[in-house]
Amino acid sequence: MPKATLTKRLEFCASHRYHNPKWDDAKNKQVFGPCNNEHTHGHNYIIEVTLQGEIDPVTGMIINLYDLKQYLWEVLEQFDHKNLNLDTPYFTTLIPTTENLALTLWKVLEQHPQMPALDRIRLFEDPNLFADVTTELLHGSESSPDSPRASITRRYNFSSAIQDLSGHSTGHNYTTEVTISGTIDPDTGQVVNIDSLDQIVRKGVIERFHQKNVSLDPAFKNTAVTEGNLACFIWGSIAGEFSTGTLTQVTVSEGPDTQAIYRGS
Repeated sequence: MPKATLTKRLEFCASHRYHNPKWDDAKNKQVFGPCNNEHTHGHNYIIEVTLQGEIDPVTGMIINLYDLKQYLWEVLEQFDHKNLNLDTPYFTTLIPTTENLALTLWKVLEQHPQMPALDRIRLFEDPNLFADVTTELLHGSESSPDSPRASITRRYNFSSAIQDLSGHSTGHNYTTEVTISGTIDPDTGQVVNIDSLDQIVRKGVIERFHQKNVSLDPAFKNTAVTEGNLACFIWGSIAGEFSTGTLTQVTVSEGPDTQAIYRGS
């Protein structure tokens, strides 16, 4: 029978605090910043669950969508409107980062008896930050039960001008997504420190291009300013800057209808 994937998107609310009890207060503040504040903060999480399986010849579906929603809520109700640190059994010793929460949801959903095989869980903490856990990341050669892998994607916006051959400049509002993949650090619960990632992108991309004419930048002296060339340049500017995790993808779009994806050479 033919196979396909199906993605269901749902929203739930939860609060959390990043804190490693093995560290003193100073180190927790240094590593986690505002996420370590004594009072928890909340998020409206959006989860996308992608399943893979055979298409039923009678229904034309992998799984009945009504049933799927019920199965997902059987799991999500354990987290919805909860303090993840205090009200769930999953984060007594595990830091409830976006990566760890996505991984935990994968493990719980994987045990559901009516759930088809999982292909990917994408968890948005907010519109500009999401984590992915996939079959490939969890079962690839570099992963193990003691060192699970995930990816984290951060979204940035900047406005720039581009000059055409006649010398006329037009403005563009760019969105770029930077994806880092790697082992979830057991001490931080993160693939990469988000503050460090922000600093790297701010220095290598935002400060260089925001409210600037990109056509006048030396990197584009003999190269057209396209989404693809920008993605390639951003990759080259930041790829060697990470102490943890590996840059795996850069996406650039100048509008909702097109995007360029660069994954290295």
